[in-house]
Amino acid sequence: MKKHKIFSIMLVGAMALSLAACGSTGDETTTSVSESDTESAADTSDISVGIVLKTATNSHFKDMAYGAVMAGEELGITVKVDNTSTETDVEGQITKCENLISSGVDALILTANDTSGVTQAVQAAHDAGIPFVTVDTEIDNIWGDDVSEYMPNFIGTDYEEIAYNLAVSVFEKLGGEGNIVVIRGVDSASSSQQRVTGVNRAIAEYDGIIQIDTQSANYDQDEAVSTMSDIIQAHPSESIDAVICLNDLMAVGVITALEENDMVAGEGGTIVVGLDGNLVALQQVEAGKLYADSYDYAILQGYYAVMQAYELIQGEEVPEITYAPDVLVTQDNVDEYMEHAEILSSWSMSGTIDEIPDSMWEFLETGKEYEITGGN
Repeated sequence: MKKHKIFSIMLVGAMALSLAACGSTGDETTTSVSESDTESAADTSDISVGIVLKTATNSHFKDMAYGAVMAGEELGITVKVDNTSTETDVEGQITKCENLISSGVDALILTANDTSGVTQAVQAAHDAGIPFVTVDTEIDNIWGDDVSEYMPNFIGTDYEEIAYNLAVSVFEKLGGEGNIVVIRGVDSASSSQQRVTGVNRAIAEYDGIIQIDTQSANYDQDEAVSTMSDIIQAHPSESIDAVICLNDLMAVGVITALEENDMVAGEGGTIVVGLDGNLVALQQVEAGKLYADSYDYAILQGYYAVMQAYELIQGEEVPEITYAPDVLVTQDNVDEYMEHAEILSSWSMSGTIDEIPDSMWEFLETGKEYEITGGN
């Protein structure tokens, strides 16, 4: 596939509407036009787009949901958001996709829990005659040369490049020498596999860097605490100079494990890094316990996904691949990302968005202006 670096997208039929997320049973969230705007929205469009995210507890996916809501507001369309409770629930995710299709959405967006396990959802969308947009995690092609009829586009970020740059920042901080641990995410997801590939590529470039252990904590904070504690106990005679965590929740869990084992996280101790730009991680960056965090502008991924879903509904062509930018967040620039993270943290995907703050629109526009470092 030819990779397109996207910096902005032209808005089609944009309107200023106030959206609300109306909670329902279970872990489902439906994001649609607020009650006060129902009449004007009906005059504008009866189009609805469904998006199924991996989980509502990880701010990375809340960020995507928020971006999707913002795109829906600009377009004047309904955005229905749903999610599974864990990032390993493949069957549940397929069911939620099928439920949205049955509800009559005009397009479906999915962040896949499993690269090979969700092809049934893609097939269901195709059978229903609605566009399917892949976000964050790529899905295996089982349709051969006809794949573009099933999955015409992918929106995400270059996780291999992000992880590579994150690892390099750690290795340079160590002076090119040291023992490291890598905490992986969900191994069956392509986005996790790409992150591991990026870290391994960086390790291969530094002769003095030794990976003494790597384990999966499935992107879960509590699991990361126990996994890291086990690693510490398994290497009593070896120093652990750095831990590369391939998402923020695991990074926070690793910091807890280090402290519970009387180890220091941060300057003068074990360097820890994360990936996602969650508030809990940014607070640890601010406190000096997390050396760096890589933010992948998930808000733009959700925004682009809805914009391109709308274009596909209109029969327009879209880029095969769209990458959002990434930035390395340290103590030097963490203040630039705190307000965005705080807004996300205070919003529940089962709650409402009465009005999107101007700062979020400004944050979105700033993201569009960043150079995309990956995708070459």
